[in-house]
Amino acid sequence: MQKADIPEVLRLMEAIVVFEGDTDFSLTENDLLKRGFGDRPEFEAIVAQGEKNQLIGIAVHYNIPFMHNHKPSLMLKWLYVDTNHRGKSVGRKLLSGLAQYAMKHGYKKFNWFVLGSNVDAQKFYQSIGANPDNKWIRWTITPDNMVQLFKE
Repeated sequence: MQKADIPEVLRLMEAIVVFEGDTDFSLTENDLLKRGFGDRPEFEAIVAQGEKNQLIGIAVHYNIPFMHNHKPSLMLKWLYVDTNHRGKSVGRKLLSGLAQYAMKHGYKKFNWFVLGSNVDAQKFYQSIGANPDNKWIRWTITPDNMVQLFKE
């Protein structure tokens, strides 16, 4: 990802958030510039470019800087390919780029979450040799429950 990619990265980020069924997308180009560049970027992205400099896919990733073994953990936040470019190995190439990044930077693996209802994505991930992590279940607390917990 380059600074010039920010408008297209933002467009693809919004597309995946909408695809996931969320309506609370409030990122701006300025947010991405501040958080994606500088001395300590909070995220990076591998991008797939189509014709006319338009991006057709992104693999947004970040690291968790400190784990139990004193090594960082690599997390894939979003993998998204424009709908009219799916089935053309774009997602596979993006994940290949992320695998190269991981190996270059000393990560032993990378992880991600998948919507339970996104069967196509799950089939795709299985086709590249990935497996669900049956040891961990994602948990979430809602704002109302956070308020209640805070009051305790």
